[in-house]
Amino acid sequence: MHIDGKTQMVGIVGHGIAYTLSPAIHNAAFSDLEMNWIYVPLRVVPGALEPALLGLRVLGFRGCNVTIPHKLEAARCVDELRGAAGILKSVNTVVHDEGRLVGCNTDVEGFRAFLAEAGVRAAGSTTLLIGAGGAARAVALALAEEGAARIFVMNRSRERAAELEVLLKRVIPATEISLRTYDLEGSRVLGECDMVVNCTPLASRAGSELPLDYEGFTMDKWAIDLKYASRATAFMEEASARGAKTADGEGMLLHQAAASFRLWTGQSAPLRVMREAYRRALTAGNG
Repeated sequence: MHIDGKTQMVGIVGHGIAYTLSPAIHNAAFSDLEMNWIYVPLRVVPGALEPALLGLRVLGFRGCNVTIPHKLEAARCVDELRGAAGILKSVNTVVHDEGRLVGCNTDVEGFRAFLAEAGVRAAGSTTLLIGAGGAARAVALALAEEGAARIFVMNRSRERAAELEVLLKRVIPATEISLRTYDLEGSRVLGECDMVVNCTPLASRAGSELPLDYEGFTMDKWAIDLKYASRATAFMEEASARGAKTADGEGMLLHQAAASFRLWTGQSAPLRVMREAYRRALTAGNG
């Protein structure tokens, strides 16, 4: 990698990002296309996002990804919201466009591309969605846009779940949105669902705190965990033990990364190269 005065800079803004794989993914793409760009991780503590984004603008960054816990706050800090970001009030990608910071959401495109790649049929489906933060909002919108019939939302904060319900009902009223209590009783609807999507950091290891009635999983259901790791999460293991099909966050991560890459550079991303870089980094223990 060659860095000089002409190197274009992008990065990822978040808190607790020591193990992010996004730099490996994007820098492999830049190298493959022989682009003089670099992608760096930028740790930003809660409450400091606005000055951090101002700093990126002043320093001439071409943009950045935004991750936990800043996606919702980012929507209030940019100059303009486009596409899904305007609907969800959640931003995972910022584009620096001639002095203006434009907030976008490539998580929606990323999840839809993952569904197609994995052969998961969302049209007419019923989903139990765990979480109501930025990632959950994107998943819910993606499912609704694909024609999902019902989405049950189970979240610790009922207020945040209600915000998601209002957002989606206003934009895509054809999909029924129902709130469930964050407990075992709330998860009893699992038997009615075609898939369960965990959008929280929970269940990433043994001792899962997810209040799920796992006996509701059967061979015709999907258990999808947006966490990416070198081994299955406890949530995925429990579902798989009962015959369910499982997937982690690899597909969504790669496809949203490819969409962000395109927004910043105007070029198509080398997805195969990005996937290989992701898997090498994961195997090396960086995620």
